[in-house]
Amino acid sequence: MAGRSRKQRSSSSSWSSESSYNMSDLQYRAKLPEKKAKEEFLANPIRGYLTEDDTTHDNSSMGRSRKRNRHSKKEQHVKDETFSSEDNQDSSVSSKKRNTRGRRKRAGISRKRKVNGQKQSRATILTWLIDCGVIQENAEVVVIEEETTKKMGKIKKEGILCSCCCTVLTVGDFYKHAGGTTSKPYEYILIAETCSSLLSFMVKAWYLPEESKFHRFNLIETSHDASDSYDDACMICADGGNLMCCDNCSSTYHHNKCLGMQEVPNGSWYCPFCVCKICGDPAYENDYLQKCQQCERKYHRECRQAREPVSLDMNETQEDTFCDLTCKKIYDKLERCYLGVEHELDKSYKWTLLQNTDDGSGINIEDDYQRTVCHSKLVVARRLMEDCFEEIIDRHTKIDVVKSLVYNCGSNFNRVNFRGFYTFILENDEEIISAATIRIHGTNLAEMPFIATNKEYRRKGMCKKLMVAIETTLCSLKVEKLVIPSVSECIETWIESYGFRLISSPLPKEITLHNTLMFHDSVRLQKDIRPSASDKPEETRSFPKKCEEPRPFDLNVEASHQQDKD
Repeated sequence: MAGRSRKQRSSSSSWSSESSYNMSDLQYRAKLPEKKAKEEFLANPIRGYLTEDDTTHDNSSMGRSRKRNRHSKKEQHVKDETFSSEDNQDSSVSSKKRNTRGRRKRAGISRKRKVNGQKQSRATILTWLIDCGVIQENAEVVVIEEETTKKMGKIKKEGILCSCCCTVLTVGDFYKHAGGTTSKPYEYILIAETCSSLLSFMVKAWYLPEESKFHRFNLIETSHDASDSYDDACMICADGGNLMCCDNCSSTYHHNKCLGMQEVPNGSWYCPFCVCKICGDPAYENDYLQKCQQCERKYHRECRQAREPVSLDMNETQEDTFCDLTCKKIYDKLERCYLGVEHELDKSYKWTLLQNTDDGSGINIEDDYQRTVCHSKLVVARRLMEDCFEEIIDRHTKIDVVKSLVYNCGSNFNRVNFRGFYTFILENDEEIISAATIRIHGTNLAEMPFIATNKEYRRKGMCKKLMVAIETTLCSLKVEKLVIPSVSECIETWIESYGFRLISSPLPKEITLHNTLMFHDSVRLQKDIRPSASDKPEETRSFPKKCEEPRPFDLNVEASHQQDKD
């Protein structure tokens, strides 16, 4: 092939002020509390990504760079895709540079929020089970062990109302109050009417059609009249423009801005996901590249064997393949020490690492009870994220980004392939307070695109507690850097209060070689994680002495948008 002009593509951002008025475009806004007037909001608009409890870093969206030229009419869709009707609350708005005309045209996509004074519901497993209808509030429950009824109570969203002391207790406390002797309260607390355990209802709720549809692999198919099968957004910056395409997959890149190439190379060109991580060559005829289960990079078996001579089983499955020993160690430690295991923090706070293990592509939790509780908490974390963020739909693929990210859904499009993501949660008395999504790309790099906190607990140090847990875990895995995308309004807070710093240009090579979630109007920040021998313990090392949580957006919208979610 002489040159690559045939495969270069021109694509403009769907989020420019000129092109973002179409209601079918990806839409996101920041959460707007009730006190400031609309005029002040219009005078001081915000934009962003990564909303957080007190950062309200708004999650922008994937692929906002999807505006195509009129002559290119490609359409793609997600097979068996479903759409959520829920109204999420927290996301970002428009840039400060956008004019009033642009804001007026986008007025139709302003967020809906709860009415004044209404509290966000408790993020617990019982609340989820009641909301999805598998159990009824006020249903009678009993604790039965060794065929002996030990205690009775009634189901409430806040917990279980004990019949003997008229006190609402958590599931675990109610079980202990009844004299329970195991560590599996959901298995031994039964609904009196059906004699079925709470655990069985958790399994039932996880596999309900309206829930399980969110767990699917996102298969992107090209319609028959499509001009090509390539992505319309850059893998690295998520923006459009003049993009260079991989000769083997759907990935596209800005060759100069993001890859640092002076010109488009002649002949075939392959992206980092289609070449061997070790030698840099693609798979040739009668050749095969295996994918690392931890970092998702590909490699030749011969190259790995030459670098790290170890005994390899020629019959090993895909789940047993790793590009090097460091990825294997990370994977093994996550499986052995972290996934689904509760870890104590101070007082009654706990943190847990969660992941959807149903698709068989990642770590497996062999214990049925632990796996069911892990999946149930993951649903509650997803519901919390949706309460804090407005729905983010990828305009090009129609993927619901937050749901796909929390459930670590895979895809045949690398940019929206979210396999490898984990969800950290912070709990207090079985209520999930904060949640964050993390993906670990080997020991060099980890990313955290979303972090959110229940609005009732904001500005109370919950973000700091969760960040301590995250950084402590990354330190134990010997991960060196944590990368986040941030809107300009939150950069100062992340730098001064959380120890992040701007990533200099050009981007470090480890970022260009991995699939890190990015939004075209955001800025990448990074923090060095791995401690040296002289570092302080994680609890004091992770944050400056005077650490303040990032402030949430404190703006208001029209009364017509201040309403409950159905």
